[in-house]
Amino acid sequence: MIIFLCSPTPTKTQMNFKDRDSVIDSYAQTILDGMDNKSMERFVYDTLVENLTDYTNEELATEIVEGYGEEWFADNDLEVNETV
Repeated sequence: MIIFLCSPTPTKTQMNFKDRDSVIDSYAQTILDGMDNKSMERFVYDTLVENLTDYTNEELATEIVEGYGEEWFADNDLEVNETV
């Protein structure tokens, strides 16, 4: 199953929700309920890549080192060149 999340189409009337957080929560749960494990895994992967792409090199390195240590780069055969 493919789920497309897109910007709302402009309409002549604006929607108002008494409890927007509840609407978002229910809608997110509905999307999750409709996903199989492979779709969910792909969604999480795509979301991570999209978010990490916005990081600067320094932010990305800090995130990796804080989560997995400096050895992560060597463990994954990745070379890091530090600039001054």
